Amino acid sequence: MKSFKSLLLIVAILGYTSSQAQSDYFSKIKPAKNLSVGLNFGLTNSYTDAPTENSGSSFGLNVKYSVSHTIGLRASFNTGSLVGDRSDISASDDYNDFSFENSFSAIDLSAIFTLGNVSFLRPTRNLQYFATVGLGSMSNDASGKYDDPNLNSSFDESVIFVPVGLGIKYNLNENFDIGLNTQFNFTSSDDIDAFNYNANANKSSDYFTNTGLTVSYKIGTDKSQTSHLDWINPVESIYNDIDSITKSLKSLMADKDGDGVGDYFDKDNETPEGVKTYGDGTAVDTDGDGVPDNNDKEIFSLVTDVDAEGVAKDDDGDGIPNALDAQPNSPAGAMVDSKGKAFEIKEYSAYNCDNVTLPTIMFDNGSSRISSSSYGALYTLAEKMRMCPTLSVTATGYTRSKSGERLAWKRANSIIDHLEANYGIERSRITTDYAADTDVDYASKRIDFSQSGN
Repeated sequence: MKSFKSLLLIVAILGYTSSQAQSDYFSKIKPAKNLSVGLNFGLTNSYTDAPTENSGSSFGLNVKYSVSHTIGLRASFNTGSLVGDRSDISASDDYNDFSFENSFSAIDLSAIFTLGNVSFLRPTRNLQYFATVGLGSMSNDASGKYDDPNLNSSFDESVIFVPVGLGIKYNLNENFDIGLNTQFNFTSSDDIDAFNYNANANKSSDYFTNTGLTVSYKIGTDKSQTSHLDWINPVESIYNDIDSITKSLKSLMADKDGDGVGDYFDKDNETPEGVKTYGDGTAVDTDGDGVPDNNDKEIFSLVTDVDAEGVAKDDDGDGIPNALDAQPNSPAGAMVDSKGKAFEIKEYSAYNCDNVTLPTIMFDNGSSRISSSSYGALYTLAEKMRMCPTLSVTATGYTRSKSGERLAWKRANSIIDHLEANYGIERSRITTDYAADTDVDYASKRIDFSQSGN
């Protein structure tokens, strides 16, 4: 049965932590930032019919939306220049004095695929590789020049192009990325260099490249979310949760102090060996006085105002704890009643020792400790025995078993000890007896005194 309960506890913990891990997983993916805006600038190279000295420059803006941690959409606008000439073409070519310049503007929409962002073997790194492919439109303002101005040409039409690219980017911090990429732009025209003649090295279509840096700023609708979708690996999140569950289970099963309460639930995992504890691992304190039973010399204190050893504080030493003492400053040696109030002992010139009424002392169930409510009766008994020096009494306990007989003997002896210690009554004047009379009221809790000699 105990093993079954333990199994149920483990299943419950696993269920809770699994649902919590799943909640954490989705919280890291859905509310994360998924937008970024960037500036890009770099060099252009044209691959046209004028292939020599063809490095230009470009500048642009882009907006990216991350659909997931591996796929995104990017809209880009770029403007720049394409240049080139045919100076390296053979001298026999009639067009080797040709050069051109194209001031272009281009817009495109591309899909971005982040490579290696999800891995079962490693966490997300600050360096990523990506590939792009899309579709765009290019506005041209190209002019071709010859040594003979009469042969000059121009091209100012828009053309469709297909951008394909590769790149890397680095996560600087929670706000900025920096990237380096090359994009190949394949056009549908042979005229972006304003040259389309049947000549040596004439291409059927032109294309150009952009190579440069991009600086991006990450934004999102939830300002409290600092992570960006591009830099989250959901697999890593799941493994982190599994690791947390494993650590929790190890902590749950460990029991450093060997008190039977796992450290995960133990509020005191340094309990001394052999000390009984509650379910939370704290030492048992039966009377609730703040002193654990293993250090408590008075386990059943009636009050909580106790010293370091668990004994009820009694400043005036009258046997009544301070918390119950109506007169906490009774004179030293004074006789007091059950409430701690001192009273005067009257001397009698004559005392009838032939017919003495003796008290009954009541005890708590299973206890041989004299309660404070019996101190007055014991004082009366002691006074009668003092006034009648020849008076002997019998203390009778009631029992039906050996264990009950031993308890009755301990009760009688605690009374004899009290009378001897506090009033000087000789032990020899009190004898003990046992009776099996179950018809006596409260027989299991009382000690009766009767006169046995005078």
